Amino acid sequence: MTRGAQGDLIWGIHAVEEALSLPESLQECLVDAGAGKGARAVARKAEALGVACRVLPSQAFRELARGRPFQGVAARVAPFKYADPDELIVSVVSERGVVLALDQVQDPQNLGSVLRTAAFFGVKGVFLPKDRSAPVSPAVVRASAGGAFRVPVARVVNMARLVRGGRDAGLFAIAAVAQGGKDVRDIRLPDAGVLLVMGSEAEGVRRLVRESCDALVTIPSPGGFESLNVGVATGILLHVLTRQAP
Repeated sequence: MTRGAQGDLIWGIHAVEEALSLPESLQECLVDAGAGKGARAVARKAEALGVACRVLPSQAFRELARGRPFQGVAARVAPFKYADPDELIVSVVSERGVVLALDQVQDPQNLGSVLRTAAFFGVKGVFLPKDRSAPVSPAVVRASAGGAFRVPVARVVNMARLVRGGRDAGLFAIAAVAQGGKDVRDIRLPDAGVLLVMGSEAEGVRRLVRESCDALVTIPSPGGFESLNVGVATGILLHVLTRQAP
């Protein structure tokens, strides 16, 4: 992550190109004077969408990158705009889709991986706790390969209260646990939206949050090895659940 006077910088062709799905979030695009065709094409797209572009001498660009892989292009982004949690719940209930809640996922790479997976599976939104969670930073945006710009993200004060409120609104709440849950392959979803709660790799889903859910699910391990990072586990569960979701 590089912080400037006006905003943070994200680096690389793919990250900038994905960020252009929300051009209003970009303050400017920076291009290395010696950039290749791919980076220049992204800059032209940015300009066509109304994003100001600046060409920097290669040396200045490298100094700004501070050793990061940059592929000749970067973008300065405004502070991430979080969605309203109440509006997001209403949207998910009406569309009967799948929404994620991440309980204490504090590693930016893990959060980015989950957002990338969520975007791939068409998840309607992601909830994060305001405390003890990584924020959506440029490091997260890069790890998400731009997925952070494709999925609404909201922050809440109390995760257990969010789950209870989601259930009251009509969502079916499921928490992922390493052991003791129902085999996810055997879960049968009601005709309703789904709230899937994932915990941190270190602690899992907290007890009060688990107890607020309708069901607990576990990914079976034929190899007897329990360790999956949260991004991989989320992908497996979403693959199973989205096949059933309305």
